[in-house]
Formats: sequence, C-alpha cells, structure tokens
Amino acid sequence: MKSIDEIWRTRVNHHINETRSYLKYMLNDHLLFVFIFLAAGGAVAYQGWLQTIPENFPAVIIMSITFAFIVLTSSVRTLVKEADVVFLLPMEHQMKGYFQKAFTYSFVTQSFIIVVTFILFAPLYLKITSASGLVFLASLILILIVKFWNLRMGWKMEFFTEASTKWSDLIVRFIMNLCTIFFILSENYPFVLIIFLIMALYDVYFSKLIKPKALKWDQLIKREEEKKQSFYKIANLFTDVPKLKKRAKRRKYLDWLLNQVKYDRQHVFGYLFLRAFLRSGDYSGIVVRLTIIGSIIIFFTSEQVLGNSIVVVLFSFLTGIQIMSLYKHFDLLELPNLYPYAEEKKLASFLQIMFKVLISQSIIYSIVTLLTADFVLFAITLCVNVFFVCIFVFVYMKNRIKKGEKGV
Repeated sequence: MKSIDEIWRTRVNHHINETRSYLKYMLNDHLLFVFIFLAAGGAVAYQGWLQTIPENFPAVIIMSITFAFIVLTSSVRTLVKEADVVFLLPMEHQMKGYFQKAFTYSFVTQSFIIVVTFILFAPLYLKITSASGLVFLASLILILIVKFWNLRMGWKMEFFTEASTKWSDLIVRFIMNLCTIFFILSENYPFVLIIFLIMALYDVYFSKLIKPKALKWDQLIKREEEKKQSFYKIANLFTDVPKLKKRAKRRKYLDWLLNQVKYDRQHVFGYLFLRAFLRSGDYSGIVVRLTIIGSIIIFFTSEQVLGNSIVVVLFSFLTGIQIMSLYKHFDLLELPNLYPYAEEKKLASFLQIMFKVLISQSIIYSIVTLLTADFVLFAITLCVNVFFVCIFVFVYMKNRIKKGEKGV
C-alpha cells in the first residue's frame, strides 16, 4: 500500500501533467499571437490613460477592492477523489501531512495571480502614491500574508456544513481584507498591525471550534470536482475533453427565442444549437459574464478610442473562443444525422448563431459607450466590433472548424 506522501506525489504529478497536456492545445500559436497583439495595444492604451488621470483618482480604493476579492477566493486544492471516502476516510488522522502539502501547493500557485495583478497595477499605484520600490515590495509581501490567512480560513470552513456560517465568514473576511489592503496600500502600518492581530484572534477562535469536528469529505470531493470541471470547460474550447460533464437547465422564459427558428428540415442544427446555447450555462453563462465584465471596463474607458476598441475586440474574441465548442456539442448524438440536409447545414447554422450572439454583445457594448461618451465614439465602437465579428466568425471560426474536421 502506498504511503500518504506517495499518494500526494502521485496525484500532484498527474494533475500537473494533465494540465500541461491541455495547455499545449490551449496556448497555440494563433492564440499567443492574439494575446501578444492585444497586450501590446493594451499597454499603449494603459500608458496613455496614465498620462490623463487626475491626482485624486481613487487608485488605492480600486486596488483594495480588487485584491480583497482575489484573496477572498481562496480554497485548498486537495486533489481528492470520490473513492477516497472509502479508502482514505478511515485514515483521516494520518492525512495531516497530505493536507499540509495541498495547502502549500495551493498557496504557491494562487499567489501567482496576486503577483501578476499587482505588477499590472504597479504603474498606476506608483504614479498616484509616489511610493518607493521598497514600499511596493513590502505591500506585495503583506498582501500575500493576507492571502495566506484567507487560505487558512477557507480550509477551516471545510469543517462546517452550515451555509449561514460560511456566508458570515465570507462577509467578515471581505471587510477585513478590504480594510487591511487599503491600509497597506495607504502605508498606514499601525492600522495594518492592529487588523493582523484581529485576524490572528479570528484564526484561533475557529481553530478551537473545529477541534471536535470531522472533515467533511463530501464537500471536499464536490469542490474538487467543480474545480476540475471548470478547467475542463476551458480546455474543451480548444480540444476534446472526455472527462467533461455537461449539464443542461430548463429555461422556459427563453422559449420565445427558440420559436424564432423555422420548424423544418433545413434548420435542424439551427434549432439544436440554439437550444443547447440557451439551456447550458457553459455557453450562455459565459456570454453573460463576459458581457457584464466588458461593459464595466468600457464604462471606465469610454473616453479613449483606442482603449475602447481594444476592450470590445478582446471581449468579443474571448466570448467567441469560449463558446466555439458548441459546434461539437452534438457530435456523439446520431439522431440529427437522420434528417435530410442536416449535416450540410450544420456549419452554416452554427456560424449564424455565433454571429447573432456576438453582434448582440457588440450592440450592448455600443449602448454602454453611448451612455458615457459621445455619438462619434459610439459609432466607432460599433463599426470596429461589427467588422471584427464578421471577420472572426466567417473567416477565422469557419476556417478553424473546417481544418479541425479535415484533421479528423
């Protein structure tokens, strides 16, 4: 029988190798080229924006809210499996070393997000606060300490099943995170020390509460499965992922959209694709989330033509790429092939739906622009995005799908 340490090493190595195998398809040459292009354009727009911001711009408040949310989303990647309820549950008292390694692995990997985000905010932070390099480095280290504390508290919450306890903890931690990071970025270190002491007492309090409690394995397994499925959804945009589990949800209030599709043999896949898009959160949920995030960013960059154009093109690209896997949604279903002309109209039906979805998103972005800027910028935003959507759908997406089918 393998030791606990061997089980962890085996699982983490398998997890890393699986992640690498999918990243090989995800970070292909085309995507890297687009990201490099957008990053270069974004850097130019960012630099130009920094020259125009007023001295009283609330950079510290914005950074505090951003990092408060980032550190709050802290949970330990345990890599547990369903079979562990049978084989490892009786050995829970010997699993301390396993979970300590899982905690360390989670902290190191999740800290990367904080470091990257802090580097992105660095030009804005240094311009507004005129902080030195030493202060900048000290602020990053202190925020990582806050991240460490949140990860500890997130692990302690795994011993509870009560939703009220978890929600209360999230609210308390968010407030403490917000205050701590604000004082860190404002260089008010005495207040930082005070809140650190409160955090330590909060940690000790919950440490005593969980002593008589047992670890909730069902919760751990469910959470780990959700994380795996989230990664598989992203990987599935670029290649087939056999382990991906697809879920559908009935949305009766959207039936009026389905009624727009003609009920004949020419529109078999048009109906199926639209139905899958509306019912599956993997597709419609992505569109809604990216549209909201893009609209918020556009709201704050509405007075810059270049920055606005980059944002709308970037989010249209991200949306199209992430819902492109809809084309393969029915590949394992043979019934549509029984209909005459169904296969012949499959690609055309798919492209038509993608075009309508992305154009609808473009209209929303343009309306947000119109609410915060003049008509000229509204027209530029709409024209740029419509042109990009046409090229992206009917050239890039069409050729990529055809190339993929030839490869099969």
